[in-house]
Amino acid sequence: MSGLVAAHAVVADIAPAIALSAIRKSFGGKVVLDNVSFAVRPGECLMLVGENGAGKSTLKNIMCGLLQPDAGSITIDGSALTIAGQRQAQELGIATIHQELSLFPNLSVAENIHLGQVSGSAARIPWKAWRERALRVLRDQLESDIEPNTTVEDLSIGQRQLVEIAKALVLDARIVILDEPTTCLTLPERDRLIALVRRLLADGIGVIYITHFMDEVYALADHIAVLRDGRLVGEGKPFEIPRSELGRLMAGRDVAESIGALPLAPVSGPARLRVVNLADGDLVHDVGFSVRPGEIVGLAGLVGSGRSEVAELLVGLRRASSGQVFLDDVAVRPAGTREALGLGIALISEDRRQDQAFLERPVLENMTAPFLRRLIGSIGLLSNRAEAETAAKLSKSYHITHPGNDSPMSSLSGGNQQKVIIGRWLQTNPQLCILDEPTKGIDIGARELIHRLIVDLAGKGMAILLISSDLPELMALSHRLVILHKGRTVGEADPRTVSPSELIQMASSGSVAGSATQ
Repeated sequence: MSGLVAAHAVVADIAPAIALSAIRKSFGGKVVLDNVSFAVRPGECLMLVGENGAGKSTLKNIMCGLLQPDAGSITIDGSALTIAGQRQAQELGIATIHQELSLFPNLSVAENIHLGQVSGSAARIPWKAWRERALRVLRDQLESDIEPNTTVEDLSIGQRQLVEIAKALVLDARIVILDEPTTCLTLPERDRLIALVRRLLADGIGVIYITHFMDEVYALADHIAVLRDGRLVGEGKPFEIPRSELGRLMAGRDVAESIGALPLAPVSGPARLRVVNLADGDLVHDVGFSVRPGEIVGLAGLVGSGRSEVAELLVGLRRASSGQVFLDDVAVRPAGTREALGLGIALISEDRRQDQAFLERPVLENMTAPFLRRLIGSIGLLSNRAEAETAAKLSKSYHITHPGNDSPMSSLSGGNQQKVIIGRWLQTNPQLCILDEPTKGIDIGARELIHRLIVDLAGKGMAILLISSDLPELMALSHRLVILHKGRTVGEADPRTVSPSELIQMASSGSVAGSATQ
């Protein structure tokens, strides 16, 4: 990842801005945090790492007032206190940027950024000041061209993440908690965020940074704390914990940080998917590419390039205004995901919580929803036994941790929710699988599993269209790269010969580098 170089200067040995001591928390008798202690000083970056289900989100929610610990204490500026809610946390100078976005889609960017500061009547709201301040934060600190008057529902997922960050910056926070802030940002945007965090640290703000990206850990960390199964299993300065040891501490086993060594099987023959001059009259203007059986084609582009919109067009979630889509040389235009699945096309979308998770329904139903017909017994009723066996197999195959089949989907960590969705769609055995940010929010062990699974599925003849903002991931997994710029196909590139900088240049400018071919 470009721009992620040595971390900032080590902070002085001064009193902690926040300290946690022997924090314990359980849900329904299951202990999710057990005797966790650490401290963060002004100007210090603590990297909080661990696999999904390790307890990171619970710990974050305790620090921001969403949950109360069963035992232990929190000390801020030397005073032990109870954080009774999010508003009190903000008053204490704690700003939290959650992985799950908390924006109002029908309001403007400026309104979303300042909503936490509303008091009195609407007539007294300083609308002009809000817009001006939002513009300063977006332009000067985030280096974003998002307009404050833009309605949030018109923004991409990556742009919405930047608005979440802007919300924290206007609170004048002394402690900032960032939960997977770069999972849906492109490489240049990640670099800008890293630079922003360094500026916060230089201003004396304490940062608690939750991430699965090793490059970010070693670019920013003053101190690393590793959670596994709710316990603090390791901590120290970056030079005390090498990358291989960090992966072992997180997963409890040795894991590979990269899948570059996984061989991609050669592909040949006619295309399974062929897209010709596809457009929607809005964000997608002229897109064309093909995917052969057994081939992984990476769809590269910056936020706003139309990657997710192309995926939606292919499964009928977005209506095409022109162009054609051929599946095994037969023209298709599915009217929705059910019809697409009938054709053998499965989409694992970027915003799984919003689009594909039934958050208040049991985990069991979320696991088996797409293929219930397979689980109907001889008397024509759903077989509870077959459903439970399928869920158990899915949990084992994808290392899904959950309190029980009857627990609501919302009780799972974000990463485990994601693994449920990925696993259930792949169980339908599609002929063409569209994976939009498949490892977003997933820990290092699960990322390795998903990477190997994608390569194995391609090796068995599945055509795969892969969308990822993680450029190293995209380049390592793809046979070919198709580059989009502002809704148009720029060209194609061989990931084995094109450099990351050339790829970023093509995606950002729309020009074709010398190593790419149209």
